[in-house]
Amino acid sequence: MSKVYCVGELLIDMVGVDHKGLKNGVQFEKKAGGAPANVAAAITRMGEEAAFMGQIGTDYFGQFLKEMLDQLKVDTSLCAFGGNTTIALVGIDERGERNFNFLRGCDGDYSFNAIDASKLHQEDILHFGSATALLEGELKKTYYALLDLAKQRQMFISFDPNYRDSLISKRQLPQFIQDCRTFIASADFVKMSDEEALIITGKTDLESAVQMIHALGAKTAAVTLGAKGTYLSSGNTQQIVASQAIEQVDSTGAGDAFVGALLSRILHANKRDFSAEEWLEMVRFANCVGALTCMKHGAIDAIPSLDEVMEKLNESLK
Repeated sequence: MSKVYCVGELLIDMVGVDHKGLKNGVQFEKKAGGAPANVAAAITRMGEEAAFMGQIGTDYFGQFLKEMLDQLKVDTSLCAFGGNTTIALVGIDERGERNFNFLRGCDGDYSFNAIDASKLHQEDILHFGSATALLEGELKKTYYALLDLAKQRQMFISFDPNYRDSLISKRQLPQFIQDCRTFIASADFVKMSDEEALIITGKTDLESAVQMIHALGAKTAAVTLGAKGTYLSSGNTQQIVASQAIEQVDSTGAGDAFVGALLSRILHANKRDFSAEEWLEMVRFANCVGALTCMKHGAIDAIPSLDEVMEKLNESLK
């Protein structure tokens, strides 16, 4: 059976649940997180096969995270183990929006030499969606080696830049943009926020940014717009796909849940070419998963089940 391989960081989110941000907050809860791990969790929650590829700490947090992935039936056979777990401090304001500080641990040590590449096949999907991978270090080298491998084996390539201003300094930003454009050039599917699309392309409006994303090489692009929905661009079709109306509590992991849900639909369809209407239906599904994820604290803990998603979609059709 084909599978989505998600490569990058697995970490602990210390989430501010008193909605006072990082500066003034005093109440924090431990949650499992890390963008590619969130994507993998969303895929298995939607009933499809996913693997996480990254380095997991051998401390107590790492033990907790490994057990969580096992419970979610996320394949960890390509993981490496060692070091202390990366921690993300997540402040949430009164609107549910976030700010971050990172205490980086072992995620950056994940080496291509630790990977049994024979497990990756043409019919699989390789998702690059790390917030930390494009920082300098071993994980970045692994990202580029896996990109070359995916192109050689003609795998379906998915990319999400997961830009965090608390991770990427102004000095590092030009290199980050260059790296992102390299991955976009090989991507079958790109997901970005509207902020990321403008930063990475250097454009001042969304339509021009998406045109450049395609010009760089991406076949299909989805730009998430928060409560406004998602700007979908595939082939000659561009449109905004409305999201579900919800009471937002915490947007942590919503974009990753969106990606995981959409990749699960691609995997479920067992094909790589889709009509404009098929893309539209997949994005509607992914929008619903992302919206429902915003209704609870945390990332992985907040991802809904497939039954919950279908119930919400059916309600919206009434």
